[in-house]
Amino acid sequence: MHVKLSATIGIGLIAGLLTGCAGRQDPAKAAAEHSAAVAQIASKRSQKRALLLVRIVDGNLMGDQYCSGHIRLRRMDNGKPDKNTPFEDIYSAERWLLPNEKKPKDMQATFLYRVANASSYAQSFRPIAPGRYAITYADCQYGISQFSNGVKIEAGGDHNFLFSYVSPLGGASTITIGAGQIVDAGYIRLLGRRSNPIVVASGASGAERDVMKEVLPEVYTSITFTQFTP
Repeated sequence: MHVKLSATIGIGLIAGLLTGCAGRQDPAKAAAEHSAAVAQIASKRSQKRALLLVRIVDGNLMGDQYCSGHIRLRRMDNGKPDKNTPFEDIYSAERWLLPNEKKPKDMQATFLYRVANASSYAQSFRPIAPGRYAITYADCQYGISQFSNGVKIEAGGDHNFLFSYVSPLGGASTITIGAGQIVDAGYIRLLGRRSNPIVVASGASGAERDVMKEVLPEVYTSITFTQFTP
């Protein structure tokens, strides 16, 4: 039973890789997915009147790594996070190019190839209410497998557990979102200790912007490219 299931999965993965490498996709299906992505972005923006995309990245001896996780944002009030208004949890984008990666010639993604398409960008832009925010908590993890627990990073104390506290992370941890904006906030890295974290931010790379322009030309001209600041 297990052998047959594994074989079936393996064949499916190989077929998926071959399809991805060949770059084949039905034009009608591709057009429908593209239209659905554009409509989804418009619908999501109407939920809270703005959208935000952020990418969490970490580095090790192997170079930059995609870090799956989220940041918690709280509105700023007189220079401090407002504890009495609802927070916004923004999850790291679904697919994207690492800061030093080049735009690939073959734009077809596979499970090993993380170039974004219209659908993944539509998923990655998260609804958010306009305002000025600070990151008060962040986490991310990568490298988890059946052989390893991977790497997990946490920063800040604004979580849902005992002994939580609300305080902005150090470094580039604030951002302003305008009404109606579709904001691409680039990349963030989490450095330092959990109790004394520092955020290092940078804007989306030229290659990532080129990908977005190619797969979402209608939306691209409306995107505000920025980054978190101190």
